[in-house]
Amino acid sequence: MKKFAFLAMAVLLATGCSTMTPARYSISVDNNVVLKQYAGATVEVATMTAADSYNANCRLMGPIEAADGMSIPEFVQKAFNDEFKFAGIHSGSGIKLDGSLTKISFSSTSGLVNGTWDLGLTLKSSNGRSMMAESSYGFRSGFDAITACNQTAQALGPAVQDLIKKVVSDPQFATLIR
Repeated sequence: MKKFAFLAMAVLLATGCSTMTPARYSISVDNNVVLKQYAGATVEVATMTAADSYNANCRLMGPIEAADGMSIPEFVQKAFNDEFKFAGIHSGSGIKLDGSLTKISFSSTSGLVNGTWDLGLTLKSSNGRSMMAESSYGFRSGFDAITACNQTAQALGPAVQDLIKKVVSDPQFATLIR
């Protein structure tokens, strides 16, 4: 019995130390189509901060962190700039956008086997204008902690794609970069 208790404790401790990391950000074709309408503009997300603290812990598995050792704000900043580069509107000498993530949260247990990423963002342009956007991205997580937390980590990229789409599709975005 003692051996079983020791083994169970060792497994619990080992699984509690895992870090879930999503894949690198992938460009969204839908975002690219929207961004093509801004041809001729030059823009860069210069900074991205987080207003609130982010609770990275997923069940008893450990934290969910962004790819390549980045923070979530750095991941979102890079994602925006990657989308701008692919659309041909990125430039370090153009309009500067400063972002603040007003919300970063996830659930790996929505409806027991589903999950959500909730992201909120404020963008301020060097031209004096600003806008806010929020996005809630739902996904299938899973029942057990290992599957659910891995699925939650992998859903970060598509959640950021959705946030970016919400921002660049909003008519207010054009006023930030012109």
